[in-house]
Amino acid sequence: MMFTAVAVPVPPSLYPVQPARPIERSFAFGPFVLKPGRQLLLNQGVPARIGGRAFDLLTALVERPGEIVSKRELLARAWPETFVGEGNLKVNIASLRRVLDEAVEAPRYIATVTGRGYRFIADVRC
Repeated sequence: MMFTAVAVPVPPSLYPVQPARPIERSFAFGPFVLKPGRQLLLNQGVPARIGGRAFDLLTALVERPGEIVSKRELLARAWPETFVGEGNLKVNIASLRRVLDEAVEAPRYIATVTGRGYRFIADVRC
C-alpha cells in the first residue's frame, strides 16, 4: 500500500498562539536604570560595569526602596545556599557604591543601617 502526502492549508485560527512576552521590570533612580531581567544597569543610557553579586544586592535594595533590608536577606539573595561572612557583603556593597559614584559619608542611594542592614534611599521610578 502506498500513501501520498497532501498539503492541507491550516486556517489562521488554528495556528499556535505565541505566548505573551513577560513585562520587563525596570527601576529608574538618578541617572540610572536597572533592568533585573536583563542583568543590566544603565548610567545615562550607557551600560555600567557591575559584578553579579553587586547586581543582586542592588536589585534587592531597589525592589524595596525606603525599607531596611537585613544583612541576612542580602546574603541569602546574593549567595543562595552558600555560607559567606558579612565581609563579602561589605566588599560588594563598597563595589556597588563605586559603580553608583557614591561616598559612604554622603549617601545618595544606599544608607547603612548600623548593625541591621542597608536601605535604598533614592526615589525609585518603576
